[in-house]
Amino acid sequence: MKSRVCVICGREFTPAKKSRATTCSRECWRELMRRNAVLPVRPAQKHVRTCENCGREFVVTGYSVRKTCSNACKQAQIARKVKKTLLDRYGNVLTKNCPICGREFSCKRFKEKTYCSISCKNRARGRNSETCVVCGKTFFKPASQQAKTCCESCYKILLSRNASAQDLTAMREGYRTNPRTSSTPENVHAREWSLRAPNGTVYRFRNLNFFIREHRELFPPEFLTERRGTPAVASKLSALAPWRREKMRKKSFSWRGWTWAE
Repeated sequence: MKSRVCVICGREFTPAKKSRATTCSRECWRELMRRNAVLPVRPAQKHVRTCENCGREFVVTGYSVRKTCSNACKQAQIARKVKKTLLDRYGNVLTKNCPICGREFSCKRFKEKTYCSISCKNRARGRNSETCVVCGKTFFKPASQQAKTCCESCYKILLSRNASAQDLTAMREGYRTNPRTSSTPENVHAREWSLRAPNGTVYRFRNLNFFIREHRELFPPEFLTERRGTPAVASKLSALAPWRREKMRKKSFSWRGWTWAE
């Protein structure tokens, strides 16, 4: 930005961006307005006020909103107000009587309480006290609820106890025979496999996990451990399938002599 010369005092100044100013200060601007008979010169009004901190009188000019005589008095006034606010919020202690049991209790003003304890609060809200059938802990519940346990973990334990007391043979049999959940070749999600063993024998089957369980003697024992219903050797053999090799960055064509039989 190029510097300009004030038309009143002749001093050089740098105006703001896109500014059309021809004077360097507000005093020079007032003088320019007076010369152009646009803004008549009016003396600034002075007022005498009393400092709210020390009580000393001081003079302010124009429409100033100052309430203290100096910056030190201003900081002292702010500190006094903050101290009073903190004292009112955290220092005062109230003494009340519980509307449920009538017992007298104390609480701080910033954390005002209506009841002396959680039990009285629950009683005021229409909650009943019950004993958990699992852990024996006392808990509160609304009168409209029929809860028997205090938390979700106890509720799961109660469900498992009720399930163990029932006959689940039919459900387990249905899980094993269902084409969506069974671990047999009839599973609708099973794929067709064709693998060549290290001795050259080709095995063509459906459902890899079922084949591994039926031919455990073909694989090392350390790879027969199952995790979430899947043998460890299944992940090694599945990497040999063509549809898996297309998605793998490091392609595998054999594992301990096992290969894919085209």
